[in-house]
Amino acid sequence: MADKITTGDAQNTLKAISREAISLESSAVISLFEIDLSNIKASLNIGSAEISPDVLRFHGNESIGQRKIYFRGEVYHPTPIQTDGFEANSTGSTPRPTLFITSLKGLIEEAASNSYFNSLKRAVLELDNMIGAKVTRLRTFYKFLDAANNLEGVGDFSSGLGKNPEFPKEVYYVERKMAEDPNGIQFELSSTLEMESFKLPGRLCLSTRCTWNYRGEGCCYEFKTEGNAEQHGSTDQLPDFAPPIANEADELISSSISTYNPSSVTASSPTLYVSSTAYSATNIVYITKDNINYYYVAKDSVPAGNPPPHTDYWEADRCSKTLNGCKLRWGSSGAAKKCTDSATPCTKGVAKTLLPFGGFPGTNTKMTTL
Repeated sequence: MADKITTGDAQNTLKAISREAISLESSAVISLFEIDLSNIKASLNIGSAEISPDVLRFHGNESIGQRKIYFRGEVYHPTPIQTDGFEANSTGSTPRPTLFITSLKGLIEEAASNSYFNSLKRAVLELDNMIGAKVTRLRTFYKFLDAANNLEGVGDFSSGLGKNPEFPKEVYYVERKMAEDPNGIQFELSSTLEMESFKLPGRLCLSTRCTWNYRGEGCCYEFKTEGNAEQHGSTDQLPDFAPPIANEADELISSSISTYNPSSVTASSPTLYVSSTAYSATNIVYITKDNINYYYVAKDSVPAGNPPPHTDYWEADRCSKTLNGCKLRWGSSGAAKKCTDSATPCTKGVAKTLLPFGGFPGTNTKMTTL
């Protein structure tokens, strides 16, 4: 299941959920659970194939019976699960829900013939009682389940395959095992805020410096065609044109390379650097690290085998992490542009008037060196 969807899809699903919630004859609320073991398996150096799959999906809806549930293309297995404490209260304290898997003996017996339940049994026995595992509760209405369930009245939504309306996800982590006996095993869950070593604020509050990774999450100054879900979520927010524009000192690349014109750069201009290729002046290349592209413009002819950031041959596109650096890229006069029509080539317009500056200028009482 995709964790990130477009803004339009999110708005449509929330509208559908809201309409159903206030309906006079709303369908039943269905709760589904996911237990993500990938992080604790990685910390214990256990391969993904040893206890698979990484994400275990279950449901405890007695009204549907002992049958699998299909939701957004994923399969949720029937399991005797009881939960308590998920509801938020007004006391200000974060909830600490409990997850109780009943009939532990039956689960172990089922694991002998069912590989899926065998994975759950092994996770409990071999992964330190699953402490640290990510537990996600998904809730939706009965009618918004996949049509593949072949149940009367399900699949009644128009948002499209894999975009079933759902309530906002509730994410917790296994804090500790509270109890275990032949009747079942009970876990206490905690929110991210209560995890050990978690600190607030989650971001540094700097008045004059942006903390975003340039061209990564938050900054989003990247060609729409080069965007990726890991860094940018939906690519709808990315500009169609995001040419290399300046270095870390806010010195324009066009000033140091007189033949370079950022306004003539198209989405197909940058290419992945290849060591066996020679490049000409103003050619744009990029290298990728951690799903972020780093762009360089050739100062002159570049012989093969001289990769960036070799400063004799390449001018790096970097951000100063200041408001001035942000203004060079975003805003009404920034280099980021979007297509305003479907012509070829298209007419360019301002991509975003607001600055996605990752600093906190309001915390500075003397804004003189932004």
